[in-house]
Amino acid sequence: MSQAMANREVEGVELPPAGTWTFDKGHTNLEFVARHMLSRVRGRFTDFDGRIQIAERPEDSSVQVEIRTDSIQTNSDYRDNHLKSEDFLQAETYPVLTFTSTSVRPLGGNRFELAGDLTIKDVTNAVVLDAEFGGFGSTMDGSGTVAFFSASTEIDREAWDMTWNVAVETGGLLVGKKVRIEIDAEINLAE
Repeated sequence: MSQAMANREVEGVELPPAGTWTFDKGHTNLEFVARHMLSRVRGRFTDFDGRIQIAERPEDSSVQVEIRTDSIQTNSDYRDNHLKSEDFLQAETYPVLTFTSTSVRPLGGNRFELAGDLTIKDVTNAVVLDAEFGGFGSTMDGSGTVAFFSASTEIDREAWDMTWNVAVETGGLLVGKKVRIEIDAEINLAE
């Protein structure tokens, strides 16, 4: 077993090697779900980058992510353009949204909380993601080390000054205030 794959265990969970990790963009999904009238709409961001620093002590680890706002996709060009507009993300003025972790809190087993600052447009708010470590191992060709994490949280979009809405005839509003963020991340240990 290589030094990178040497065993590290905390509370019975074998941890990935300490070091700097990067996203495998072909196996990472940054998605969201929001209420639209009576249904839910799923979307994703397809252009992102970042680094994960896994420390010897899990609670000393950190995450930094930058997401291109104009990469939003919801399977509707009309809706995507509206989400990029002045009513929501203001993608031309604010081309990047960011997440920078402020703490990692192990919860036992393979679960942890990832707290951090989420900046959308020019507004930064603290968020806490419920996260889970899914394991690690060698890449398919054996040339590197890969790990998997998932995380989710729910935010109120109005806290980031995205307040556009329309009342509908049947009562209620066109777009829900709550947005669920769901992340599945495959990461690679940097050389």
